[in-house]
Amino acid sequence: MSDNQKALEILSQALKLEQEGREFYLKAAEETLSEKGRAMFLSLADDEKMHAEMVLRQLHVLEGGGSYVLLPALSVRPIDLEVKIFPPERTEIEKRIGVNPNELDALHVALENEMKSYDLYRAAAKATRDEAGKRLYEWLTQAELTHFNLLMNNYEALVSLGGWV
Repeated sequence: MSDNQKALEILSQALKLEQEGREFYLKAAEETLSEKGRAMFLSLADDEKMHAEMVLRQLHVLEGGGSYVLLPALSVRPIDLEVKIFPPERTEIEKRIGVNPNELDALHVALENEMKSYDLYRAAAKATRDEAGKRLYEWLTQAELTHFNLLMNNYEALVSLGGWV
């Protein structure tokens, strides 16, 4: 498989994950009882929309035979691409689910979604030889890690304190 074909495959997977993530966050925002939770889910939906648009632009360029376009607005902090995000132990989650099933279930699914995206972008950043592509994937990896941390903070706050942060 050529580098271009690999990139198209990765970007197609990324687009699907971002679109599904946005749909999920919009649905979660509709169903959560908390204004803080609703605001967080809507903000995450907006981020996923922006990520999908970025991925789609890259996909169109590569489909047209071009190469990754360096996006000047992306500032990429150094990131360790060897670091994986590990989910909380499922047994721990199952023990805690009783606090508020709807919101905790939504956060659990959201955490899993962010981990999938993080792992895809992390692997793509490590594998690509194109510098613009590498920067794009590193930026997206950071964005997904930020989402994961926000969701995990809210998950832990709901479990420990009974409320959103």
